[in-house]
Amino acid sequence: MSKIVILDENTANQIAAGEVIERPASVVKEMVENSIDAGATQITVEIKNGGISYIRVTDNGTGIDKDDLEFAFERHATSKIRRIEDLDGLSTMGFRGEALASIASVSHLEVTSKTEEASTGTCLKLEGGRITAVNQAGSPKGTSFIVRNLFYNTPARYKFLKKDTTEAGYISDIIERLALANPNISFKFIQNNQTQIHTPGNNDLLSVIYSIFGKDIAKSVLPVSYESEGFILNGFVGKPEIARGNRNNQSVFLNGRYIKSKVITKALEDAYKTMLMQNRFPFCVLILTCSPENYDVNVHPQKLEVRFANDSSVYSTIYHGVKSTLLEKSEIRSFETVTNKAGEKHRVPINNTQINNTQKMTFGNSKEHIANIFLPKQATLFERTHENTVISEPNKEHGTETNEHKYEKKAECSTNQNKIEEIKSVEDIITTKESKTLLNCKTVEEIKEVEETVPFDEISLSTNSTSVHELLSASIVGQVFDTYILLQKGDNLYIIDQHAAHERIRYETIKQRRAKNESFSQIILEPIIIKLTAQEFNFVMEKQSAFQSLGFEIEAFGSNTVIIRSIPDFYEGSFSINDFNEILDRWIQTGSTQSDISDEALYMISCKGALKANRALSKEEIHGLVESLCALENPYTCVHGRPVILTMEKKEFEKRFKRIV
Repeated sequence: MSKIVILDENTANQIAAGEVIERPASVVKEMVENSIDAGATQITVEIKNGGISYIRVTDNGTGIDKDDLEFAFERHATSKIRRIEDLDGLSTMGFRGEALASIASVSHLEVTSKTEEASTGTCLKLEGGRITAVNQAGSPKGTSFIVRNLFYNTPARYKFLKKDTTEAGYISDIIERLALANPNISFKFIQNNQTQIHTPGNNDLLSVIYSIFGKDIAKSVLPVSYESEGFILNGFVGKPEIARGNRNNQSVFLNGRYIKSKVITKALEDAYKTMLMQNRFPFCVLILTCSPENYDVNVHPQKLEVRFANDSSVYSTIYHGVKSTLLEKSEIRSFETVTNKAGEKHRVPINNTQINNTQKMTFGNSKEHIANIFLPKQATLFERTHENTVISEPNKEHGTETNEHKYEKKAECSTNQNKIEEIKSVEDIITTKESKTLLNCKTVEEIKEVEETVPFDEISLSTNSTSVHELLSASIVGQVFDTYILLQKGDNLYIIDQHAAHERIRYETIKQRRAKNESFSQIILEPIIIKLTAQEFNFVMEKQSAFQSLGFEIEAFGSNTVIIRSIPDFYEGSFSINDFNEILDRWIQTGSTQSDISDEALYMISCKGALKANRALSKEEIHGLVESLCALENPYTCVHGRPVILTMEKKEFEKRFKRIV
């Protein structure tokens, strides 16, 4: 008797469902992607009990012909491709024809659809993949899927589902990603009869970010626009202050499809190096566009992972696109921004707001300036001055000047074009006559009622952007705790962490001098003898030339022992065995396989040689420090990602002392 048989269609579909349909979120993803492929501009997803008992996906797309409706639930039935060659130019979200058959095989499914040409719609009902009824039905143009009792006939799959709230969270995440990828589509997500997400569909990505993540995030993102080697990169990246402890707020889309890519993640986080503290991850919504021939999406059952034809081109595009944005548009962090709990997701009652970030910064010949900075070994830390740059002394008079960077926020209703009076804080913005009534709502029901009627009006905001070059003409107030430098310019107080500032200056200077193969070695009067482990000794001997390029002259001095005769010239006699051991440990930990020194080891070298806290500085030293800082390409964070400069407006002081409210 033959042991090999061909599985029946229903069994094969249930097995396929195990690969494609993991949980309710998988059902939502597949169906919403079909709605996107159908050209829908409005998509509503409604769930109950985390999607386990009820899922409804409704769209206003092209609909499905009556003759095609039954056929759509056959396995490998698809309208997206006709032959294998079509995969090379694939532009749709789905194409394999497995999703509908898989979903139908493990649920009670009902679909109602109508095309624009048809006079009536068609309603099809299935149970466990078997058609039970086909009827005519009144329906608007588009398609509505209702999935009930998911995994009712596969208890092994059902028992591994999580709590309703957890499953609902997975669905919410899917909707958010799809909304970010398709700002031209209005998405609505309803959970247990409550609207959780509602995006405007006005083709403005920043409006979607505002709707999903809220005001604080939308104010703290920077636009990205870059093109290289056949790849086009657009979207937004977050300023360092909204970085989080995980990667949940990172969304990357390839030709409209949400993907996960180690190459892209590495490029993104490399671009943020020295701008973020360890174990902090940047916010981003990045949209990568390229020819379908440059990647293969059919390497994962859920099409989450892709294989690129040229990883290095992808890495280069992401890295340089994000890096250039961060360097061009970075700004001094305000005291209020640092103290706020930015970065937490929250829902907003008004569904659409467009925020236009007008922050932009330009730098002069900063690279040439950095290359010429010399850090002397004498007691005065900074001796180089500029003839055409003056930092005013505290005893010099300053004329009263207006703050040119104050918030100027104006809102204009799209319905009646009536201008609203100028306001000074984002919280005061009320965009329409209807939205003003939110302030008078006393119950949740009243708020919901207003939300349904508030149109998606646009608001333009301009946030306070201060150039680091403002510091050059600021007056020196003094030092606090012998650690923080205080400067004043107009209505702004600037606070500089002297160690973080010097650390960044030291790092950029080392990079510039190494790039020019300059020697910066100084002989020390008393050589340092260090006993190492066998592994450490072998490592130092192997990297001897790299150490030498950094200014260290190291020789073997007996069994597993080295002698250091020279150190970099920016160390002022304070270099110790512990300093060397920390540099060595970091180098071994982060770059033992590299021929050159790792970035992390360079950070440690910069840190060890930098000006310490609890050290009083003369005015001349503060002058030199500020001038050198202003010449840097990135003066805003130290190499570990901590802020170098904070600013606080006079208005904030007056608020704290209740002089204004």
